[in-house]
Amino acid sequence: MNPGATARFRRVTALAAVCWAVLAAGVGVRAYLRAAGMPSVPFSVSSAAGRHVINETGPAAVAAGLRPGDHLLAVDGVPAGVWFRTQGLALQPGKVNRYLVEHRRGGRVVALLPPLPAGGRHFFAEQLSERAVPLVGVIYLAIGLVVWRLRPGRREPWAHLLYCSTTAALLFLVGPFVPPVPLLQAITIPLVGATAFHLFTTYPLEPAWVVRHGQVRLAVYASAALLSGVVLCASRVGGARASVALEPVVVIYAVALAAACMVIMLDERIRHARGRGRSRGTVMTIGAVASFVPLVVAMALHALVGMRFPWTLALLGFFLFPASVGYGIVRRDLFDLRAVAKSSAAYGAVTLMITGLFAFAITVADAVFNVNTRSPVFSVAFLFLAILAFNPMRSRVQQLVDRFFDRDRAAYRRAVREISEAMVSMLSVREIVDRILVAVTDTMGVERAMVFLLDDRNEALRAEAWRGEWEEEDDELVLPADHPICRNLWMRRTELSRADFDEEIDPEQREDCREVFDTLDVELLVPVLFGVDLLGAIAVGRKQSGERMGPDERQLLRTLANQSSIAIENAKAFDEIATLNENLEARVDERTQELREIQGQLVQSEKMRSLGQLVAGVAHELNNPIGFVHANLQLLEEYVGRLTRPGVGPEERAKVREAIRKLLARSREGTERVKQIVQDLRSFSRTDHAELQDASLNEEIDRTLALMEPRLKGGIEIVRDYGELPRVRCYAGQLNQVFMNLLMNACDAMEGRGRLCVTTRSEGDYVRLDFEDNGPGISPELASRIFEPFFTTKPVGKGTGLGLSLSHGIVERHGGSMNVHSEPGHGTRFSIRLPLVPPKSVEQGASVMEAAS
Repeated sequence: MNPGATARFRRVTALAAVCWAVLAAGVGVRAYLRAAGMPSVPFSVSSAAGRHVINETGPAAVAAGLRPGDHLLAVDGVPAGVWFRTQGLALQPGKVNRYLVEHRRGGRVVALLPPLPAGGRHFFAEQLSERAVPLVGVIYLAIGLVVWRLRPGRREPWAHLLYCSTTAALLFLVGPFVPPVPLLQAITIPLVGATAFHLFTTYPLEPAWVVRHGQVRLAVYASAALLSGVVLCASRVGGARASVALEPVVVIYAVALAAACMVIMLDERIRHARGRGRSRGTVMTIGAVASFVPLVVAMALHALVGMRFPWTLALLGFFLFPASVGYGIVRRDLFDLRAVAKSSAAYGAVTLMITGLFAFAITVADAVFNVNTRSPVFSVAFLFLAILAFNPMRSRVQQLVDRFFDRDRAAYRRAVREISEAMVSMLSVREIVDRILVAVTDTMGVERAMVFLLDDRNEALRAEAWRGEWEEEDDELVLPADHPICRNLWMRRTELSRADFDEEIDPEQREDCREVFDTLDVELLVPVLFGVDLLGAIAVGRKQSGERMGPDERQLLRTLANQSSIAIENAKAFDEIATLNENLEARVDERTQELREIQGQLVQSEKMRSLGQLVAGVAHELNNPIGFVHANLQLLEEYVGRLTRPGVGPEERAKVREAIRKLLARSREGTERVKQIVQDLRSFSRTDHAELQDASLNEEIDRTLALMEPRLKGGIEIVRDYGELPRVRCYAGQLNQVFMNLLMNACDAMEGRGRLCVTTRSEGDYVRLDFEDNGPGISPELASRIFEPFFTTKPVGKGTGLGLSLSHGIVERHGGSMNVHSEPGHGTRFSIRLPLVPPKSVEQGASVMEAAS
């Protein structure tokens, strides 16, 4: 089932479950109002699993020898369950009914009692149950809807809403024995068991055997539907006696599923005792114990010995379970209960100590001074002075406690500063990754860590270095570039955990991702990103203390990854420059040969013209910021000289310092501009060794649109008009760069608001891709130069003019063509035409320049 169909199925089933709950609420209210206006039995009865226990008795029942806890067996010779279903509303005022009752301690008695008149029932526990239990059902349904609203369409909220809706329906039906309430109860109970099994096998962790055998849930739902159907058919064919006989089977089925749910949850918690699911499992366990244990105890007492109060009163705290599960679903990063408990205990102990010292001082003062004076003014003054004396100590102790619980955060800030300073001077990739491992293991107290880097051919992430205890096969783990883990690291651009793949639609991909975490036995994978490129990943194990990774640790890991990405890219650039210096002649010959093979159709005049434009563009782009920085340095020298002159007043020194700060800030902007130009040049000359592969261009465009989603949220409408395309043999990574460049240019042209239409069509042995926006368009004079290197219509500082030129070159090297169609005021359309199979000149592993946006 594709993602769209899955989302629709979840919405439909969720709506059906909510409608069932609303229907049950209507039936329950109608039954309650109907029963309130008719005569009733002279005692209060609660029923479950075929047992009918008397909870409260009226005066006539007491006189007849009935006591709370007795079991009601029959009424007028009809079994109690059948009588309540068929004749419970047929009582006649003044007519005596015959009740067969079994005492708790043995023996039976027959009581002849008239019914209570309409409105004559005043049993407190029964009225409390009839009013409070439906209210719990309303809370159940509200919790399920709120969680679904906050996390719509996801797997966990869906299972939670199904469970909340069916349980709410059952709670609405816990009330008077008025047809068709008992029948609807028997139909709903199996559904409650099935939805509970669904929820417990989804949250907090999905067992591996459920992932491999997804039909298990379907089998449970099918068996529940079958049992409900059997009860309904038995009621229609055999009457109330047949449906009553099936009630114990229904209850046993539900109890068995509930027991299985608890076993599954405890087993998964033991398996992942130190993982992310621990906190979620703890909160869920607390809610389950608080909700189910009182209910199980109450039902056991009801079935075995009877009770003086209805067992349904145990449902008053039943909403704690869905509330705890809903909290865990909405707040995926739960607070650390142990840390909160420790800090609270520390503050409590300190407060108690200071209060004791204060009381001791007051007592001593009262004993010393009370003999000589009993003036109230003196007592008030002394109390005020005592408070002033103890307040500094209270503040100091509070600071010590805060510093104690904040020591890890201070250590993290110090570690970030030290790493930033150290990595500036590192030009060895091995030295950089070793520094990363030291920071992760020593500073954060992590058991073990491993650094993966993208190999030279950009084909896979391979283990570069590791620290801690690892198995021999762990350092041989290779993640291909097309692995779901790699794609998610690149597209999500944040740290990943095992639980992040719970929503993966494809069960095989979900299991592959989970297998990586289980094989490495790590808690997080942190991407090392430089711009839009994925350089590697940091695999982080669990903390030695057993605590989970909190927000501070995650922020430190993200900062560490960002710092290391810059250092790694600098080291690679240094290595490239060194290699170029050592092998300059060989590289020139190699590049010349490649240009002859790939660009043999270009005449020499075009080569020289492009080279002249490239040199002129670079000189012009570099000259402005460098000249600006040079002028600032001259002014900076003058200001520094003024600071060093004697006799300069404080006010003048402040003005000079402010001027120096502004000069440095502007100079930094100039150097950032130079850095960007150099980066564009490196992207222009970088080689891509990715293998030719068969790719779906519709999927590749969707992947690029997903990466740009934050950019598109500001008001740009995306229209996808996809045709059925055959797979195209190409360098998918290079074409992704082309798509991204075209999409970003369209966003810039529309200034954040507009409509962008992407159209794909198959044309025989070719495919055509159109990217059309409704921006201001381009004049014919500019459109004729738009693919020239360094030509751009953007303001200074917004672009280098390399993107479309490189994109055009990539498309041509694939044997295709790229054209632009635009008119001022009517938008712009870029058309790309690609062959299904590239020319023979495009060899496996050929070096091709990447597109840089």
